[in-house]
Amino acid sequence: MALQQHTAQLTKKYDNLKAKYAQLKVSHAQQRAEQRAESEQLKASQAQQKTEYEAAHEQQKAAYEQLREMIMNMLNSGTCAPNFFLSYNH
Repeated sequence: MALQQHTAQLTKKYDNLKAKYAQLKVSHAQQRAEQRAESEQLKASQAQQKTEYEAAHEQQKAAYEQLREMIMNMLNSGTCAPNFFLSYNH
């Protein structure tokens, strides 16, 4: 009789541990899925930021080139007063 009670107690403890393990396993899987989703969002955000940076950089380069061309055209057309510092070499 005592052996049966002891076995029943051990079986109950085992079943409780088994249920806790299953819950932990599900919780772990959910955490991993959330971490993957956050990681993917971060990657997408970084890719978007890179694209925006590259576009802004290209716009800046184009604006600089336009400004350079305007200055060169003004210098070559004679509409700009001569600047002796432009021809100065260090």
